Amino acid sequence: MSLPRYGKTGLARLATIFATGFGISLGLCGVNFVAVTSGLSGRPQLSNLLFITAWIELAGMAICAFGLLAVGIIALVDSVRRNFLQQHSDKPPGE
Repeated sequence: MSLPRYGKTGLARLATIFATGFGISLGLCGVNFVAVTSGLSGRPQLSNLLFITAWIELAGMAICAFGLLAVGIIALVDSVRRNFLQQHSDKPPGE
């Protein structure tokens, strides 16, 4: 499956989505860290909100990292399958 306008496969598109999600979650985690260390978490309501958002950001980073790893493994297997296995099947038997 190739995108007609860009010539990219679905794996490249999926890797871009996972990398963007990981970057956004990492940035928000940094903002959360600055908010906690600067003393903004003194109020109980804000402290609870920052705690919940920290876990959501960590979960988002974990999901995106796992997705990037899975896309990388799938792309590697697909590349090996296309480049090496098809080359051997093109040769006539006995060579």
